[in-house]
Amino acid sequence: MSCTIEKALADAKALVERLRDHDDAAESLIEQTTALNKRVEAMKQYQEEIQELNEVARHRPRSTLVMGIQQENRQIRELQQENKELRTSLEEHQSALELIMSKYREQMFRLLMASKKDDPGIITKLKEQHS
Repeated sequence: MSCTIEKALADAKALVERLRDHDDAAESLIEQTTALNKRVEAMKQYQEEIQELNEVARHRPRSTLVMGIQQENRQIRELQQENKELRTSLEEHQSALELIMSKYREQMFRLLMASKKDDPGIITKLKEQHS
């Protein structure tokens, strides 16, 4: 009889281990199924959003889309032209400012030369700065 009880206990232990393995496998399958379900839901939502965008785009005639693109191109060309004009204007202002500053330096140099004829060291420094 003890042999049968030991055998029954061993069989019960083997069954418990098999049940644990099956339970672990079932848990793993549940996790995989949940992950797949989430991916499927995300794909469905993505597909719905794409369909909504396509419907919105289809409601507008093609000619309207082409006209919108042409208008945008026109605006881009106008902005590019304005950018060129602004660059030219900036260059002109910079050259005018450089001319004004060089005339100013020249006048200051002459003024200092006239007032400092006695000190040759200042005159040489001014000449170096001017050139």
